[in-house]
Amino acid sequence: MENSDGSQTNTSMQNYVERVLGKVTALGGRHQNNVELAKDEVRNLAIQLAADPDYTVFNVSQSNMHDAFERIIAEMEEIINDTLVSLDKDHKEFDIMTDNILKCGRNLNASNVSVTEMSPAVLLLGVEHDVCRNDSVPLRDLNHTAQTNYYNYMANPNMPDCAQNFEPGTCPAQQDFSVPLYFDNAIACASSVDSWAGAFHKQAQSLKTAHEAAETAVIAKYQACDRTQLTYESAFCTYRTELVDQCSALDNCYSSAVSVFQATKALILKSNSSRHVAFIAARQVQCYIRVLQSDNLTMAAIEACDYKLVDTSPLALTVPTIPPKPACDVSLVAQHPCGTAWVAKNYQDVTKYWVAEQIAHATCMPCLSESLNLEEVGGNAVGVRAVLDT
Repeated sequence: MENSDGSQTNTSMQNYVERVLGKVTALGGRHQNNVELAKDEVRNLAIQLAADPDYTVFNVSQSNMHDAFERIIAEMEEIINDTLVSLDKDHKEFDIMTDNILKCGRNLNASNVSVTEMSPAVLLLGVEHDVCRNDSVPLRDLNHTAQTNYYNYMANPNMPDCAQNFEPGTCPAQQDFSVPLYFDNAIACASSVDSWAGAFHKQAQSLKTAHEAAETAVIAKYQACDRTQLTYESAFCTYRTELVDQCSALDNCYSSAVSVFQATKALILKSNSSRHVAFIAARQVQCYIRVLQSDNLTMAAIEACDYKLVDTSPLALTVPTIPPKPACDVSLVAQHPCGTAWVAKNYQDVTKYWVAEQIAHATCMPCLSESLNLEEVGGNAVGVRAVLDT
């Protein structure tokens, strides 16, 4: 009768063990969140069996509990592997997030816009404008000299005095060449005037030609410089728009990428904490199972599993540093065409040769993106100047 009661007790305990093992198996697998529950179930099972005087390793080996134990150990190993796979995915996620941030800089570089120093091409156009204005100084001076020589010569023809006698009553005429008494003098005077007129005509024509050539040259130079100035201002405005657009795009890209990085980082850190819990719990479950499979099923052995120091170094998470934001300096275009500072720097700086020589510039053309009032533009622009500076 006692053997019958013992047999029923063993059967009851075996059924209990199988139910627990089935429950643990259902909780295990790849469901990391259930590992803590599985650990509690296995620990409680170990405590129950430790108090059962009829529990032996032999009984386990003779039942299907042995296979269940081995299956649980294997499933815990799968969970451990899952944590490592999860860690690798998180590292790759960090790589993606970091690359997204770096991509902002790559996009900036791909734009080919100079973002840390003034565009060399724009600077060169400014130099070309200064050179053009400088070159107009000697042309202006040459034209001024040619004009002065021509005008002065024409104002003082040095005609022979006797020529005045051909007009009777003209003062200070001394002789009236219309009077027969002075006909011979008139003929002699005409010969003198004829010699003078040929030389005068030749010199006057030469001075006129020189003046017209000098005038044409300086006008062409002024017009060429005006075109160079417009090209310079237009190029600067284009560069200004491109720089502002690129810096704005960088700001938006970088702040968005960093925001995603921070949000993802928070999730990964939370996931990392869960990984550690699952990893440690899985190792403890394996520890409890091995105690159940041993001849040393005692509370001391169970508690040793409770306080087992699990090596979690394989779960070391490397959190990358957020890449710094690339430089993009919009202050490079803070001064722009037709602004007070721009005009002062480019068109009113007396250290420039052409400015000191008072060569005027053309009306400034403001950037289309700027809402400048007419008063400001008018105050900074020279306006339509006289072509010739006399």
